Amino acid sequence: MKKLIIVILALMMFTIMLAPSVVANGVYAYSKLDKVQYAPGEQGTISITLRNTGDEPIELYNVTVIFTDWMLYTIDGWDEIGNWTIDYRDLEPIGSDKTIELDDIQFTVPTDGRAASTWGSTPVHMYLHTTKGILHEQQYINVISPSTYNLQKAMDNVVLLLSVGAILAIISAIIIAAAVFLSGRRPGVTWQKEE
Repeated sequence: MKKLIIVILALMMFTIMLAPSVVANGVYAYSKLDKVQYAPGEQGTISITLRNTGDEPIELYNVTVIFTDWMLYTIDGWDEIGNWTIDYRDLEPIGSDKTIELDDIQFTVPTDGRAASTWGSTPVHMYLHTTKGILHEQQYINVISPSTYNLQKAMDNVVLLLSVGAILAIISAIIIAAAVFLSGRRPGVTWQKEE
């Protein structure tokens, strides 16, 4: 029984050590967003970089982008915000030890409540279909809730009003100080004897 457990553990360890080399296969995908936070209705950009560190060139077939929390099925079919595939079959093969920047992916944060209902961040999955297999890249889009966004806009107005009020108070204090100073400098009245 002990030998069986040891053999099973050894196989598991071997599988775990082998897994990254099988999955990575010398091809890596990186992505980044253009902003830290987005408001409902705001546009954003996802940039994807593909790197081949292997010995053989690879081909990129397509990239599938899935906004899991924003998917919506209507009478006309799937909404364009939730899921789409970009074809890259015309792209030249990526040589060994080469890095390419793919076209930026534009998106718009939904305003119909889908973005606000995700409680903070929405996962975006990108699947890159290559000759070496499918690469998975993931980003999280942070969406400001409408109440926070409106509060932030209102606070900008409050700060502006307080700044204007402080400037007017300083100008008023300077005018009052000048009036007091000038009233104390009036020349004294001298009496002359009449002849």
